[in-house]
Parts: sequence; C-alpha cells; structure tokens
Amino acid sequence: MKKKLLVMLLGLAMIIALAACGGSGDSAPADSGSDDAQPAAALDEIVTDAEAKTVTITAQLNGTFFDQSTMHYIVWQDGGMGDKCMLAAYCNSQDFYDAMISIGGEPWNTTSDKIADGEFTDGQKVDITLTWEGQDTPVPMVDSIKTDDGKLDVDMRFSGNKDNNAECGSGCIACLNSCWAGITSNAAYGYNAIDSGNPKVYLDESVMPADGTNVQITFTLK
Repeated sequence: MKKKLLVMLLGLAMIIALAACGGSGDSAPADSGSDDAQPAAALDEIVTDAEAKTVTITAQLNGTFFDQSTMHYIVWQDGGMGDKCMLAAYCNSQDFYDAMISIGGEPWNTTSDKIADGEFTDGQKVDITLTWEGQDTPVPMVDSIKTDDGKLDVDMRFSGNKDNNAECGSGCIACLNSCWAGITSNAAYGYNAIDSGNPKVYLDESVMPADGTNVQITFTLK
C-alpha cells in the first residue's frame, strides 16, 4: 500500500512539473524566427556591387520641390542642406564617397580646390536610376525632374570633392549643376546655374511618388 501511494505521489509530481514547464510538449513552441529569416535592411545601408559597378542608397522624397526649384538633388538628411533637397538620403555623404571608391570609382577632385560660378566639374560618368514600392522598373534620373521648358540636360560625374564635402558640411551627394562640394554633380551646367534660375528645376510630379516616399537610388559607374 505504501509503495502504491509512493508511485501515485511521484506520478502527480511529474504532471505538476510538466505543467509548470509549459505543458506536455504536444504543441510546438512559438517560432522566434527561422534560420532563413533575415533582419530588415537599415535605411542608411549602402549596397555596393563591385562587379556591376553600382552603389544603391535610400532617400526620402521631399514634396516641397514639386513646385520649388533647387540644385540639391540628393543630400544626406543630417547634412547642412538635408532639408533643402529633393531627396534626403539616410546615408552619410562621406560613406557614399567611400562606397563609390570601393566599386572602382575614380574621383575628379581629390583636393580642396573649388570652382567659381559658371565653371564646370569633370570626372567619371555616372548613370543614376530610381525605384520605389510599386515602381520596380528603374526610372532614369532625367525623367524624375523637369524644367519650365521640359527636360534637364543630365551629364552626371563622380566629382569627388570629399575634402570640400566634409569641410562645408552640406552633405551633398548629387547636385543638379557642377559643384565643388557634391560627391557627384551635373557637368551639363556650370556651378550655381540652377540656384540662379538658369534653368529652374523641379521634381516631376507626373513621374515621382508622393511626399515622404522612400526611394532607392542606384549609381552606376560608366
């Protein structure tokens, strides 16, 4: 009788222990993420492809420039011109420069020299395209912007300007005319042409998404 009672007590203890540990084990534990799950990419991440010679960044569209003109196409959001640009990039402009170098980019200006109004930058040609949610086919940079008379001439170059970019603190990644501070700039127009109104340039609302949309921008070295 004592043995029977002891067995019953041991059995009861095991049941209580299993309950305390979360049950009998018939149901699988909650999935905290499979081995294949990948963390979401940070918005400030810079994606490089040395073989394809591309650098891809993410920026937030500023709808102010659907009807206001600026020479500042893409600027680091925390740079001095971060709130005065068409596309505010999450990545630092200095990190963007380093990424361009890492895929084989050859910068034009590697000094602290500056150009004057009306002068032009030079350097390795760069192609720029844009995508966003719902827009998987890349949009050429030239189609993302407009002037009062139609399309802007686009001749983007890897201007370099790393020292000037750091010194002035503007955060400029892509300028719509030649520039001594932008990491890339448009050699089709002299420095200060657009801010002088010749021509005025806007985001094209018939092509680009709404204010606040995150846009992926790919730079391809030519």
